[in-house]
Amino acid sequence: MAEKKKIHSKATDEVNETQKSYSWMLWLVGIVSFALYANTLAHGFVLDDIAVIQENKFVKNGILGIKDILTTFYWQGYWNSNSGLYRPTSLIFFAIEWQIMPNSPFIHHLMNVVFYVLDNILLFIVLRHFFKNYSYWISFIIVILFAVHPIHTEVVANIKSRDEILCLFFFLLSVYSLFCRIGRYWKMASVVFFLFCLLSKEAGILFLPILAFLLWSESKNNKQVIKSILPHVAVTIFWLFGHQLVINSSSYPKIQYTYLDNSLVACKDSLSQIATGFTILGRYICNAFFPVNMSYDYSFNQIPCVEFLSFPFFGSVFVILLLLGIAFYYRKKCVEISFGIIFFFITIALATNIVVLIGTTIGDRLLYTPVLGICIAFVFMTFNSFKKMQIDSNSNRLIVGFGLLCIVFFLNSFQRNKDWKSNFTLFTSDINNSPNSARVNFNYATAFFSQLPEDVSEQQSQLPAIIQYYNKALHIDPNDKSTLVNLGVCYYRMKDYDSAYKCTSKAMEIDPSDTSLFGNMADIYFMKSDYENAITYYKKCISNNTDSSNTYNFYGTALFNLKSYDEAIAVFKEGLKKNPTHSQMWLNYGNALAISNRLKEAIEAFEKAYALNPNQRQALNCLFMAYNAIGDPVKASYYYQLYTNK
Repeated sequence: MAEKKKIHSKATDEVNETQKSYSWMLWLVGIVSFALYANTLAHGFVLDDIAVIQENKFVKNGILGIKDILTTFYWQGYWNSNSGLYRPTSLIFFAIEWQIMPNSPFIHHLMNVVFYVLDNILLFIVLRHFFKNYSYWISFIIVILFAVHPIHTEVVANIKSRDEILCLFFFLLSVYSLFCRIGRYWKMASVVFFLFCLLSKEAGILFLPILAFLLWSESKNNKQVIKSILPHVAVTIFWLFGHQLVINSSSYPKIQYTYLDNSLVACKDSLSQIATGFTILGRYICNAFFPVNMSYDYSFNQIPCVEFLSFPFFGSVFVILLLLGIAFYYRKKCVEISFGIIFFFITIALATNIVVLIGTTIGDRLLYTPVLGICIAFVFMTFNSFKKMQIDSNSNRLIVGFGLLCIVFFLNSFQRNKDWKSNFTLFTSDINNSPNSARVNFNYATAFFSQLPEDVSEQQSQLPAIIQYYNKALHIDPNDKSTLVNLGVCYYRMKDYDSAYKCTSKAMEIDPSDTSLFGNMADIYFMKSDYENAITYYKKCISNNTDSSNTYNFYGTALFNLKSYDEAIAVFKEGLKKNPTHSQMWLNYGNALAISNRLKEAIEAFEKAYALNPNQRQALNCLFMAYNAIGDPVKASYYYQLYTNK
């Protein structure tokens, strides 16, 4: 019998080679994505991580909190700020992770990185399906460029932004199920995944027209497109109904955004708001191409309102029209370029504040998905310009060029990740990137204020720099109560009581209902020796239950200085019931008793003060004088010796 020889063709070799390339590219996408953000695994909770995870009562209930997460608006586990958001998916993941490792930032950061890796792997698989007629290097470079893009650092390094990652993740799963797999069940899975996309973030609704375009590009049959997209439209309507049901059934009314949430609220009219929205879109385009000077915050007044016919408006319109012009030019020559640009404009639409005002002015995280469109357009334009789009074309120089760009992006992203380690590192790193943001200046000053040393002299040397940034924040936003309160405390510690009074009194004018300020005002009056006003405010503190450990001590001392000794004794006595370990209050209580000629009781108070604080020389001196006054020279001499030897 003749031996049959296996037919081996050049085409078979090319297919095998392609499969090998596809495999190592897939692995490299995953490795690069994970390696880039591996340094975030040791980071802590930052910014809104506190609200959505660490202090969120639903998330902290673990699996048992999922029911509450599904039936309440986004922030309800932390506060009653009903901003009209319903994003249960990320919160459910956080709850499950909390159940596994309670109060551990590590597991949340790990899952952020894992989902980011999955995003990029899925993206490569999906792009290879749609760009199968082109060199596989194109899809690979698009994904790697997207993966290392520095604008993504906020999304991955800040746990809260998991909603951005999950929204794209479930959309890509929906696309994969609809286009890359065959069968009825996969079509059903696509609809389910699209629902999860919508439940991850409201902006997922913008994927619906993109999905329709992808269906049209595959079949070119309008009836078939409508038939295929209808289930996704139906699930979108179902999601909209459920979304509004949860938001509107809440007992907490929807909040109205202020200029503190979105700077455009401060614009003088709707034309100015629209013009500013276009400048924001122009800035998004620039940030997509040149991701520099990134910041965690661009709030009031980092992005100021602009006039409708101003230079910033025309500059932004020029950039927008240029990009749209490129899309129009390539609509027939290379539809992928046009698709990438239109993808960008569709997915960024809500974030621009042109269509509707959202809860923020501008944010790096909002570019996470839109920048994919820029990557697609940029890579295709480059390959198309050098006519290296064919599968068998030699594009080594282009690959090297993109490789160098990706290395630069990788290093910038890796370095930027370090800023997100904690609130302190973030607040101190971004002060130069958003110098005109009142919030950034406030947070920068507060970061150092919270770490002031206990030594008073060291505080005096550090407070002027802190005051400088609080004053800058106040210059940007003169009506910010928190800045006024903290600035008042700084002036108080600097012993500039007049400035402390001005700041605190203005804060009280802004919010008369804030009873916590009574204590600050009382202490200021006390230090100004205005004891009568100090007493008035100490009484208010006590009646509003905002008293601190020193309230009764200063209150009693103010009465003592006004020679109301009996009242002072009563106040000290009440204060010591609440805080029996307050050494200074025992001493002051003893002085009030002594001047009222109740020496035996005074001695007990002085001895208690000394027992609580053996370094308190004044208590020894008081004991010496008290024992001397009652005619006990032995003990008087004993305490005098202790006093002189201290």
